[in-house]
Amino acid sequence: MAFTSRKYERSRDYSVESILIGSARTGGSRRANQPVVLQDNGVTRWNGISIYEDLFRNFMTCQISVLDQDGGFLDILRGEEIIAIKFRTPDLPGYKFKTRTHYFYLYKISPVIPIAKTLGAQYVIHGISMEYFYNVLTTFSKAYTGKTEEIAKKIYDEFLESKFNADSKKKFNIGLQTKNDMKFTFPYVNPVDAINHLASVSIRKDNPDVCNYVFFENSDGYNFKSLTELIESPRKQHKYTTTHVMTSSFMNFSEHFNKTIKVEPINTGDKIIDTIDGIHGEYFAEFDILYRTYKPYVNPERGAKKAAGKRYLDYFDKTTHLNDKPLLSEDNQLFEYPLGRNRVCFTNGALYAEEVKSNSNLSGVIENEGKRWKLYDTYEGEYSFQRRSLMQQMSAFSVQVTVPGNSEITVGDIVDLDTVIYRTSEQDKYLSGKYLVLAVNHQITTDGYDSIITLGRDSILTDKWETEIVDQ
Repeated sequence: MAFTSRKYERSRDYSVESILIGSARTGGSRRANQPVVLQDNGVTRWNGISIYEDLFRNFMTCQISVLDQDGGFLDILRGEEIIAIKFRTPDLPGYKFKTRTHYFYLYKISPVIPIAKTLGAQYVIHGISMEYFYNVLTTFSKAYTGKTEEIAKKIYDEFLESKFNADSKKKFNIGLQTKNDMKFTFPYVNPVDAINHLASVSIRKDNPDVCNYVFFENSDGYNFKSLTELIESPRKQHKYTTTHVMTSSFMNFSEHFNKTIKVEPINTGDKIIDTIDGIHGEYFAEFDILYRTYKPYVNPERGAKKAAGKRYLDYFDKTTHLNDKPLLSEDNQLFEYPLGRNRVCFTNGALYAEEVKSNSNLSGVIENEGKRWKLYDTYEGEYSFQRRSLMQQMSAFSVQVTVPGNSEITVGDIVDLDTVIYRTSEQDKYLSGKYLVLAVNHQITTDGYDSIITLGRDSILTDKWETEIVDQ
C-alpha cells in the first residue's frame, strides 16, 4: 500500500491514501476474510466520502458511496467489517497536513442500485466509530469514587477502548482537573451514558463557575473537557475570510485556501420553550438575530399589563448568564434574556456515604455512633443552573460555512470568521468574529474536497439590540 504524496495542484484538492474494509471476525472462509480495497495505489472504487464529527455527539460517523463495478463486494460484505480510511489535505506553502486515519464499524449498506448492462452496482456503506458498538453491547454495574475525569478515564479503559488492533486504539484526552471528589454507583448502564452523566456534574477545580464539560470524539481521539477550556486554550485556530471581490488569481491555491465558499446563518429556533420536568419559571420569546428583533411572551389574559407579559409562571428569579462577558470575545454582548431556564434544585447534601477505616484526616468526614463516615455531596446546587445556562448560551447563535477541504480542522477548534454583508463589501458585524467549531462534515468527491463546518458562539457584536415589547 505504497503512497506517494502529491502537491496541492488545484483548488479543493485532496489525497486519499487508502480505504480498506476488513472482516471483524476471525476464521470462516477465505473469501469472507478477504479485504475489500476501495482505494489503493491509485485504484479508486468510490464516488464520494463523508466523515462527520459533532461536539455534542459522542461518536464520529462515515458514509462511502461505492462503485462496485463487478458486484463482487456484496458477496463479501456481511455487516461485520471494519472500515479504515486514511486521507489528508495535500501540503500547501505555509501549510503542513498530517494524515488522518479513522476506523469505523460497518453497520448498514443502502441503497443498492444496479448498473445497467453490467454485473455491477452502486451503494452507500455507513460506518460509526467502533466504540459505539462496544458501548451498546456493554452494560455494567459498578461503583467509583474520585474526580469525575479520573472515573471517566477508568470507564473508557475498561469498557470502550478498541480491541480490534493496536492502531485502532484512540487516546483519551482529559481536560483541567475537576473540583470535587464524588462517588457514583452505576446500576446496569452503558459506558457512554455513565461518562455523559459524569460530564454533566463536573465542576472545574481552578474555576468553580465552569461546569460545561462534554464528552466527544474528534481527530485527536476521545475528549473529556469543558467548553470553556476549548475556548481559552484552543487546540488550533483557523482564519477564514469571504468577500465578493476577487483580489488574487484563483490559481493561487494558498490564497484561496483561507477563503470560505459559503456562509449561512442557522435558525436556532424561534419559540424558546422548555418542557423538561422541574421547570417552574421561564422566559421565552420569538427572536431574529439578523434583524435584531425581539418579541417577548405577552400574557394573553384580557386586561393583563404588557410589561408583565415577559414573565410566565415566574415564581423564582430569572437564571442569568454565569459569565459577565462572552467567552469568545469581550467586545461582544450577551443576550439580555438568556436561554437558560429557571429550575429548582434539591440536594440532600449526602447522597452517598461510606465508612472510613483509617484515621487519616479527610475532608467531609463526620463521626456518628463511634464510626467515621465520608460524605459525598451531589453538588447539584452548584452546577444545575450554571450548566444549563452555559450550554445553551454557547449555541445561541450558529452559522454554517463551507471551506476548501481542511483535514486539520476538527470539533473543539476555534474559527475567526471575517465575512461581509450579502452583496456588499461592508463587514457583517453580526456574522464576523470568533466561533467554536461544533460540527465538521468532511466531504470528498471526485470533483473536490469541502469541509462543511458548523460554528457556534455565545454572543454577537451589537449595542442596538431591540428589547421593546411588540404586540402579537
